[in-house]
Amino acid sequence: MADTHRQDAADPFAPLPPEPALTRPEVGPDPRLVELARLLARRAARERFEAQQREQTERRS
Repeated sequence: MADTHRQDAADPFAPLPPEPALTRPEVGPDPRLVELARLLARRAARERFEAQQREQTERRS
């Protein structure tokens, strides 16, 4: 029994499985993530621009 338990135990020196990554060095970044980043950046820029426009309008009034 003790021998089978030892065989079932994981080898403490075995390499760990690779962690999931958003990019793969050989392929580059996932194009879906690149497009998402562009979309979020455009949205943030538009919101900031609109906020600045509102501030300028409020100052003039």
